[in-house]
Amino acid sequence: MTRALKFVFACGLSLLACATTAASGELPDPNSAGFVEKLYRLDCGRSLANDESVWTPGENQGRSIEFSSTCWLAKRGKDWLIWDTGVPEATFKDPKGWSTLPKLIVYHLDKTLTDQLAEIGLKPADVTHVAISHTHGDHIGNVGLFPDARVLIQRAEHEWIYGDNAPNENVKQLMALARKLMGNPRHIQLVDGDFDVFGDGSVTLVSTPGHTPGSQSMLVRLKQSGFIILSGDVVHLEENFAKNRVPSLNTDKEASIASMERIRQMIKRYQAKFFINHDKSESSGLKLLPAFYD
Repeated sequence: MTRALKFVFACGLSLLACATTAASGELPDPNSAGFVEKLYRLDCGRSLANDESVWTPGENQGRSIEFSSTCWLAKRGKDWLIWDTGVPEATFKDPKGWSTLPKLIVYHLDKTLTDQLAEIGLKPADVTHVAISHTHGDHIGNVGLFPDARVLIQRAEHEWIYGDNAPNENVKQLMALARKLMGNPRHIQLVDGDFDVFGDGSVTLVSTPGHTPGSQSMLVRLKQSGFIILSGDVVHLEENFAKNRVPSLNTDKEASIASMERIRQMIKRYQAKFFINHDKSESSGLKLLPAFYD
């Protein structure tokens, strides 16, 4: 099956099932961008990997490491946007955990997304937008909870998981799992590059490929907290960011380094805070729902 045919099949045998969106062309003006009212951090799982060197090549071989998994929920007017959906809810309190790569890493879930949304009076049906940083299983495990939401994903990412260009067996497994977990969302919006979600600069999807071909990060503006960049997996650890270290699971080393540099430039331009999704030491110090950033 060709890539084009796989893409048509993924969109429900009709390209009309996949809304498409051109890139907005520019990141928002830091002085005139709109605001998100609230930004909540949700606990979307934790994981234990048995070989840190997969994420820090050349260092820490055979040493175990614990990662956090974080989702974010943004309120803008009547809209609720969730950034990533975390480890599948079926993992909740399962002592055996769940895995994307069983020989390498195991995920556990202490709180479900459904229960956390309920803490602030929401149901999954209240979420209007689901933005996907990339299609690894710990980021898309609960896309199915939001069947009526608009799912925003880079076109390059969506096409990649239906391709056959995996550089190694681990990545091949991750692609197969992604196809299963993504399913066939009713309202999928394929994005090409940077994209202003609400048209006012309050939430911008930022193209940061390298970890996967269509990886993206997200820029959010709040009145009190200013600009915040949510990393996706453009980087996993603060030390990796400082040293330009690229995990062996990444699909493109040069693109990964370029994307990290792009984030550095954005931090300067927007005087932005940078929240790294999987860095447990950092994320454990951030506010957690029901607390929020405003």
